Amino acid sequence: MSHLGTLSQTTLLSATTGSLPGYLFPVWQKTLLLPSAVVLDFVPANHLVPPKSKKEGYLGTVEWQNKMIPVFSFEVLNHGPKAPDPQTIAIVHAISIDDKIPEYGIALQATAEQVKVKISELEDIEKAPVGPMEFLQVRFREDLAYIPDMDKFEAKILSVI
Repeated sequence: MSHLGTLSQTTLLSATTGSLPGYLFPVWQKTLLLPSAVVLDFVPANHLVPPKSKKEGYLGTVEWQNKMIPVFSFEVLNHGPKAPDPQTIAIVHAISIDDKIPEYGIALQATAEQVKVKISELEDIEKAPVGPMEFLQVRFREDLAYIPDMDKFEAKILSVI
């Protein structure tokens, strides 16, 4: 089990101590908000090696630090529409499956934006619909963002591989 904790625990801890450094991930038709503690790197999507057999949400692999890292479409695993080919890949440190898959990639439609988030800047959109891999929908800087449920997302990754 990772020492990073879950996204919600990290968010709550940081909310009481100031700001949380994070990233806005532009996925197809949505923006995800993740803490920078889980983001390891970004690689160009043109390095993506397609899989030999098609599996829903699994896009292939990219080489990162001399390892082949599996890459996934958040949208498809979240029961959303198939996204266009990604522009970049975010390499993410696994939270709940790090003993099986230490790192994996999330396909992005554009460059991620590094942000510092204060709890006072987040507006919880009460009763807003969220997908099965989403924890919460929030308004950040007048735009909608989704906080992913990393435990559910990573469990889905394991079911796909």
